[in-house]
Amino acid sequence: MSAPPEPAEASLAALGALLDRSLVQIADAARDARTFDRETIRALSDAWDNTTFPLFRAATGRTPRARERRARTALEWMARLRPTRWDWMVEQGAIAGHRIDALVQPPPALFDKPYRDYWGTVRPAYHHWMPQTLTDLAEDYLLGASTIRHLQLERAGTRLCAFLILDLVRSYDHDANTPGSPPTLEIHLDEVSEMDVDTDTALGVRLGSDARGATIALGSGGLLRAGDASLRLDDPSWHLSGAGHRADVQTPPRQAGSRVEHPPQEGKVEGCARGAATFLLWAMMRIRSVRYPGEVTRIPVEAYCRALHGAGHDVLAAGALPPRRREAAFRSLVATWLRRGGVDLAPDWKMLLKDMPDAGELARAIREDLAAEGSLPPILGPAREVTGIADRAELRMVSYTAAHTDMRVRREACAMVHLAVPAQEEGAPWHLRVVNATDPVRFRARASAFGRAGQVRIGQGTDELETFMVGDDALILDASAWSQEPSLY
Repeated sequence: MSAPPEPAEASLAALGALLDRSLVQIADAARDARTFDRETIRALSDAWDNTTFPLFRAATGRTPRARERRARTALEWMARLRPTRWDWMVEQGAIAGHRIDALVQPPPALFDKPYRDYWGTVRPAYHHWMPQTLTDLAEDYLLGASTIRHLQLERAGTRLCAFLILDLVRSYDHDANTPGSPPTLEIHLDEVSEMDVDTDTALGVRLGSDARGATIALGSGGLLRAGDASLRLDDPSWHLSGAGHRADVQTPPRQAGSRVEHPPQEGKVEGCARGAATFLLWAMMRIRSVRYPGEVTRIPVEAYCRALHGAGHDVLAAGALPPRRREAAFRSLVATWLRRGGVDLAPDWKMLLKDMPDAGELARAIREDLAAEGSLPPILGPAREVTGIADRAELRMVSYTAAHTDMRVRREACAMVHLAVPAQEEGAPWHLRVVNATDPVRFRARASAFGRAGQVRIGQGTDELETFMVGDDALILDASAWSQEPSLY
């Protein structure tokens, strides 16, 4: 029995549905500070960085065949950009009623093996936590002499995750004149089950695995254990290491198209369609700014999701109209996005409307409507001294970066904390607060710091330091002073 025929423009419908599913997932991930998932928000908004204009090119194609061809190419492009993107596309497409796995084949594995850069030099892969990878690292680097440059512990939704950057010391012969920074190892840990960290005793690392997952022993008594882990080595001299020499023999010469290069370019996006595409692109880039921990309280994620709800469906509907009607439809769509977003998006209007024909006229009309409603845009002041913390708060993220030199530039030590605090209205979603440390000197943390909401306080420590504490000393961070970032909420 043959498979049923695919509906007309199936790839285009699936592409639009993925945009709508992205916005729903982003809204869910940002709804309440107690379940805020910064990585999910970043990853989903990042999916549209280089796929927004291919979506509009497909939606405005002159014929069904052109629209379908462009949409399928856009789906293939989207799947190639990240190692886990394909699984997400298939899963979310199925939720929306689309068989993306029947439209586009899985992309080739481009990220789990060494590759050659533009100069033909072999570079290390993005690795899952595997015994051979750990063995290669131990052979080429003095892990016992490594130090923590950066440590970040965070609740992503309900999962406890960790991110480390280790400064490595090479044990292989290398060219001391090679440009670039000293070697570093980035480690991502997911589903952290055990954690005991003290930066004062964290010199040296031991990487291993057991039946419960990946393990990182830090210094004399520190430990991180996680169910899943991945590694990314950044070393400009890696091709001279033992693992690099072996990879050089096995990695074929670089060919055009062997790595992700340029997004699909077929078709033009002009007029109000271009204005709408630019609006959506900048909106996603603004949402993606939550990847910077200090920006999370400055980005109106909820307002952007409210404004763009159903944008995938609406873009396809506008693109399917005859050219004369299409221009008015896209202009009306942008006006709708502005009204839905309201004054929360007003500070970003100039950026969002940069490619919109007669943008000033459109902005004035919407501004008059909002003014008639008595709405005022938010005003964010500078960071201020921490004068008090809510009686109940929940630790969401803490990061510590040691003083170091990066590309010959001296970077001072810094630290940051994300807290979920109750809203003033009973039963309303909790809000995020961002607290920064000046001149942090020591960071100690256990997994229990990320338990339920409890007491968080700043008290006078030793040597005139101010100590940030969570619970019964589950987290202690000593610093000269603390300040709070402004918040939209």
